[in-house]
Amino acid sequence: MRRRQLLQLLPATALAAAMAAASASASGRVRFLAVSDTGSGNSNQRAVGAQMAAVHRQRPVDLVVLGGDNIYPSGDMALINATFLEPYAELLAAKVPFHAVLGNHDIRTANGDPQVAYPPFGMKGRYYAVRRGDLELFMLDTNGNADWEGQLRWLRSSLGRSTAPWKVVVGHHPIYSSGYYGNDAGLRGKIASLMQRHGVQLYINGHEHNYERSRPIDGITYLVVGGGGAALRPILPTDQSARALSVYSFAEIEAGPKELTVAAWDSKGQLIDRAVIARR
Repeated sequence: MRRRQLLQLLPATALAAAMAAASASASGRVRFLAVSDTGSGNSNQRAVGAQMAAVHRQRPVDLVVLGGDNIYPSGDMALINATFLEPYAELLAAKVPFHAVLGNHDIRTANGDPQVAYPPFGMKGRYYAVRRGDLELFMLDTNGNADWEGQLRWLRSSLGRSTAPWKVVVGHHPIYSSGYYGNDAGLRGKIASLMQRHGVQLYINGHEHNYERSRPIDGITYLVVGGGGAALRPILPTDQSARALSVYSFAEIEAGPKELTVAAWDSKGQLIDRAVIARR
């Protein structure tokens, strides 16, 4: 069946989304949502999920990134309905792919292996890459018990051979943060210089239950998207903060030919942040 015939069979809202997605694909743009610390199964998570779906209806997204702590309190897959399938039902019904990393709560059950093996989480392993157009995502396991030797060897090789103009690294734990946990010198020592050397423009994480976008640090913007549903924690902006809020929220990120646009939305659909990252 030809594409025109397929589009004629779609309902009006789905038709609009399909046409917008086709237009974005033709222009080479990639749009995705990023959210973390989601797996509470509460009304706050559902409110964030509803706004994520609303963004997709208006500006179709290519994928969703889950930044870990996908199932509270201990990664038990018995809770998958309340913590994943129900809050994101509309996105899942629209066949939007999800790609997750493991958080510290996720590894409390069988070291997170059931989540790695769960197809809707889109995990090719405990660390893996996802390429979409001009964007490549490098998904890491930043937990203390991770296979750091193997993972760093893989990351070094993968970044080195990547031809993507936009390189984004995703891990659960923050490198720079003005929140409860603060800056992580250990994680910074493991991967920051590697990211700088290979032209990574953005690092996305959770663990901190708030939203924060850093000022560029050695050419990299650090984005905390931990307002996905878990109980919020206070945050006090510092000199490294460009924007910092304790609010239920998620980020919408669009990779275009010359710039990466970051927009953040709260659980009521209000725009709380917007920034443009130029290519390095």
